[in-house]
Amino acid sequence: MVKIIISVFIVSFSMVSLSQDNLMATKDQEIPEMRVDRNYKQKYRRQLHLLRRTYPMALKAKELIDQYEADLVDIQKKRKKKKYSKKAHQKLKDQFTFNIKDLYQSEGNLLMKLIHRETGMTVNNVVKNYRGAFQTAMYTGMAKVFGQNLNATYDATGDDWITEAVINDIETGKIKFDKSMRLMKKADFKARKKDYNKAKKASRKKYKKKKKVK
Repeated sequence: MVKIIISVFIVSFSMVSLSQDNLMATKDQEIPEMRVDRNYKQKYRRQLHLLRRTYPMALKAKELIDQYEADLVDIQKKRKKKKYSKKAHQKLKDQFTFNIKDLYQSEGNLLMKLIHRETGMTVNNVVKNYRGAFQTAMYTGMAKVFGQNLNATYDATGDDWITEAVINDIETGKIKFDKSMRLMKKADFKARKKDYNKAKKASRKKYKKKKKVK
């Protein structure tokens, strides 16, 4: 990605005639930072495509976590809090397991960041808060195998500025967007995986045939 960041700071001008009395005035004008990306449109479309699957999931995670946090405030006993957190963790797993398994790596990486954007917590923090340090270590190890970072954070003014631009357009209604998350069940996941493997196999055969012709 080629980024050109043009920053123009204070522009001052003086000696402006405001009336017949030749009053002098000075005005400081600050022009906000502008970002220009040579492939902006292409990257914008790509992020929108990724967000159609991941943003609803991040919003659902926020909804559930806000509910859990509100419930925990009313629970005083440590044992009951631990029991509630265990149930909350299980519910999160039930809601997201097969949706997450169905994601491509790029979508999974974005989801990690979006959860941080929406909840203020990394996925690692979420697992630790609702299950414990041992489970966190286990999930972190698994995530590394699949190329995902459970400690990923969202940087709206840095690496994720194009994603933030797309989300702003979604939230202001400039883009038609369905925010509802569709829960994927095990049977649905297996069917999609079967179709994916079938299409992949067919693609490989087609590639081999073309190679032989050459």
